[in-house]
Amino acid sequence: MIRAQFGSQAAQRAPRSWSALVITAALLVAAASCGRTAPVPAEGASHSAPASAGDTVARSGSPTRGGHVLTVLSASFVSASAGWLLATPCADQVATCRTVLLRETVDGGLTWLAVPGPDAPPADIYQGSPPANAVGAILFTSAGDGWAFGPALWQTRDGGITWRKMNVPGGPVQDLAVAGGRVLAVTGRCGRGGRACGFRVYSAVAGSDDWRVVPGAAGTGVGSARLVTSGGVGYVFAMADDLGKPLLLSGPGALAAAPGGWLFLGCGLEPGAGNQVKAAWLSDDGGRSWRKIASPPSGGYLGGASASPGETIFLSGSRMDLYISRDQGRSWHESLSLRNAAGLAGAGFPLTASTITDTRGFAFQEGVDQQQVWLTSDGGRHWTPVTVR
Repeated sequence: MIRAQFGSQAAQRAPRSWSALVITAALLVAAASCGRTAPVPAEGASHSAPASAGDTVARSGSPTRGGHVLTVLSASFVSASAGWLLATPCADQVATCRTVLLRETVDGGLTWLAVPGPDAPPADIYQGSPPANAVGAILFTSAGDGWAFGPALWQTRDGGITWRKMNVPGGPVQDLAVAGGRVLAVTGRCGRGGRACGFRVYSAVAGSDDWRVVPGAAGTGVGSARLVTSGGVGYVFAMADDLGKPLLLSGPGALAAAPGGWLFLGCGLEPGAGNQVKAAWLSDDGGRSWRKIASPPSGGYLGGASASPGETIFLSGSRMDLYISRDQGRSWHESLSLRNAAGLAGAGFPLTASTITDTRGFAFQEGVDQQQVWLTSDGGRHWTPVTVR
């Protein structure tokens, strides 16, 4: 009940000096949310087996250990006040951790309370190949519905009181997103260094184990695939050195889909010596056409992007400061209040940020033992550090 669409006419207008970047648009069947005729499911779509009585259910995560500061792995907000974060108490000794920890906030991140988490070990930047049952990211879409994933997949329907381990066809979960009442999962295996990956996209009604292949949304010989969604539309993309005739053109890339319907695409040339030439584009029509915007600063290596319903963009990566645009990419700025975090980022501790609203956002830094979460309420001009225990 999903159809896949590759590329766009704008591909022919992108600079040919960039390596190829695949963008697959998975358009959900819900006509009310995406305004398109509902496609017919492809015959022969695969189905996963229903959940069995042997599915693992975790009723509680690990307790707080001696009040130690935690290392944040991932965070997810469903509103300006309600959010969750996934963490480990083991810092760089992740191999000794037996389970992840989960924290919840109802006041925008000023205070965090311990809540049950999945009974799974952590997956983080220190592991080239994490355990198959590990998780390193979370996604909540409401006060009750949440997922912990990568490479395993767990789901809660009651805000974390109980967790159920789910099985998705196709191997480890590379990324997860939710759009139009359906869960989209990218699964597949990668070679050494996270390259030479194969991927395939599956979808299921939220809460269901009936996973179906998204026709056409698959690839091989690429970097790990990532998903973003906006309303009833989902996009999955992966980088490759050579795809023959390019669909869109880029090197290392970052894609963000804003709730308002526009798309941001950041692209980087081959990185070196802590710098990388970057370029950026915007699309107001779901990727059918693109216009070039101001180039982000050259410092650091492009990794991810987040966009608000209005005009705010956060650009993250490795060995780089957080780059902020409050005018849809017409200009880029840094924040003096993140100077210390940016210095640590340059030393190898990635700084990741996400927008919540046009003015509110959060940032965290994996592998650092203090002040792992920063909050902003003015579009990234100022950030307040919060220690999570």
